[in-house]
Amino acid sequence: MFMQNTRKIFLSPHLDDAVYSCGGIIQELVNRGISVEVWSIFTADPPEGNLSAFAQSLHARWKETANPYWIRREEDKHALELLGGTCRHLYYLDCIYRRDFQTHEPIIKKDEDLFSDGYVVEKELLANLVKDLKARLPKNADIISPLGMGGHIDHRVTRMAAEELGKSLWYYADYPYAAKEPDKVNDFLPEYAEAEVQEFSEAGITGWIKGVACYPSQISSFWVSMDAMEVEVRAYAALPISHTLWHTIN
Repeated sequence: MFMQNTRKIFLSPHLDDAVYSCGGIIQELVNRGISVEVWSIFTADPPEGNLSAFAQSLHARWKETANPYWIRREEDKHALELLGGTCRHLYYLDCIYRRDFQTHEPIIKKDEDLFSDGYVVEKELLANLVKDLKARLPKNADIISPLGMGGHIDHRVTRMAAEELGKSLWYYADYPYAAKEPDKVNDFLPEYAEAEVQEFSEAGITGWIKGVACYPSQISSFWVSMDAMEVEVRAYAALPISHTLWHTIN
């Protein structure tokens, strides 16, 4: 069923999520002549003015204290060029830069806030994103959304927006979060979701690893080295969750 449509659009919260999560699937689709696009949502340059201490700490980790997002966008372009797909950046602010509408306090002050169960959905952000996607998305494409495994708030907002489009959707498991508790995928699946396995070859896995390596600024956030990344991606690729997409019909 998934192979019937020759145009696929993966919604990626950040500049790496779709390639991290679906690099093997993307490589195999491209190898079969399928058009693949990755639309990354939260890709805007940091706002002018004082950044939160947490945002500054991430900039330091990414080794670009002023504006790491131009680097991250270039990494994303490189990854999709390598895999044979195309990228599109929608230029919304990452949650590490967003502030509470009333208090003007950063909504993210520490790592735990990124995955907070108490996150209050930013209604204006969600409404603008839904409107934007409705205006831009073509009718003749399969839309593939993150499930939001791991609970990152930007992943959750991306899924919420996708589900307000009124379209039939596909879903992917969010890596590397999904690798921690793959058995919990059912907790994130929408009602009546049907699984479809997407087989990929060694060439697909190799392309996936090379794609992930195109984001050097982000490697230290998840792995101790490039070699460790390859070992862990290969281990994840052996799990059914890594090459499964879930389908719902609106």
